[in-house]
Amino acid sequence: MAVQTYAEPAPARVVLDAAREAAATLGPATDLPAPWGLPDAELEELLALAGSIRSAVERVEVSAVREGVRRGLHRGQGFGVVDWVRLVQSRAGLAPDPSHASRLNRVAALPDQTAGQPVWEAFCAATVGLGKADQLARFVADTAPVAEPSDLHDTVTVLTEAASDSSGEGGLTPGELHVAVRRAGLLLKPERDLAREQDAARRGRALHRAAGPAGLTAYHLLLDPDASAVIDAAVAGLSEPVTGPDGEPDPRTAATRRADALVEVVRRGAGNPEGMPQTPKAQVVVTISYDQLEKGITGAGVTATDQVLSAADVRRLACDAGIIPMVLGSRGEVLDVGREQRLFTTAQRRALRQRDRGCTYPGCTIPAPWCDAHHVLWWSRGGTSSLDNAALPCGRHHTLVHQRDLTATVTDTGVTWHRGDP
Repeated sequence: MAVQTYAEPAPARVVLDAAREAAATLGPATDLPAPWGLPDAELEELLALAGSIRSAVERVEVSAVREGVRRGLHRGQGFGVVDWVRLVQSRAGLAPDPSHASRLNRVAALPDQTAGQPVWEAFCAATVGLGKADQLARFVADTAPVAEPSDLHDTVTVLTEAASDSSGEGGLTPGELHVAVRRAGLLLKPERDLAREQDAARRGRALHRAAGPAGLTAYHLLLDPDASAVIDAAVAGLSEPVTGPDGEPDPRTAATRRADALVEVVRRGAGNPEGMPQTPKAQVVVTISYDQLEKGITGAGVTATDQVLSAADVRRLACDAGIIPMVLGSRGEVLDVGREQRLFTTAQRRALRQRDRGCTYPGCTIPAPWCDAHHVLWWSRGGTSSLDNAALPCGRHHTLVHQRDLTATVTDTGVTWHRGDP
């Protein structure tokens, strides 16, 4: 059989030579002892450069996978794309995880779909990384069969722009993009398709029990979005760290605290068959527009733990006293108590969690239920207990904010901290 050859343009040779040089240089360097005695600033520079290198490598990987698929190299060797990628990359090192190879394959297929063009262009321009591009690629593949092409293209364009990291400004985080994608899917898909998917998801609920290590028992729980929202709210409300009598930190890991919280929820329910005691933190808070909630308009709501629910699910859940629809634009609760009291009210804390979503300090990912309510202008300095003077920092960053006397700008949509000198 004749071997097919391809012309090798000069730019391709430059990329190949650069890859060879990088592999030859970085490979031996990683065998040196850490942290190599670098000053703090240079160590952080090295970490930043590693991120830049990773981004460039991912773009090269995707381009190579796309070209290999176009040539049919995987089929010629009797493999699927994922297995082919892993086989080829194992020749020069460790094979990547199947999940990584799958991401490369999905992003490589973006240019073949009209709605995928905005994502592909942003990925090639290095303003959207592989992880975000993959989220958007899966959204396109999932929604394209049922959405109007023009609506889908417009929606993907908006999502891509919101997710892009450009001009030194970070776009949506992966978690925020996940929420945005879920909401967009509920808005774009016909109601009959949404109902069919939700029914299938409910039928997929499952609880598996198996023997775990050291005499423990392992449970594997699968839930649809509205059921997981209930579990998330209950667990989040009871799993905050508990300090010791002398202020020592909680020795339990986050996973242990969540397990303890779930056991406590079940214990309360089993011990109080006529009604389980509740706390405000265990309530499910859902943000949704008034029209979507009351008038039956197709849409989506977002819980305090970032579960995205259809408007139909929210209307059903709203019948439960433990579900609090936080209708956008509502003025039903007093959110500004001025100097009348020092501590923030339950309503204010609920609104803060919904606005800030978690620790507001740049780069921190601690969820909202584990954060403190902080007066931006301290109460002792004349600050008021109002939302425009409030922010959520986690315990660690709350301490740092006070130590460094940091200030912040608060808007209706979030908080921007003005960092002091380290």
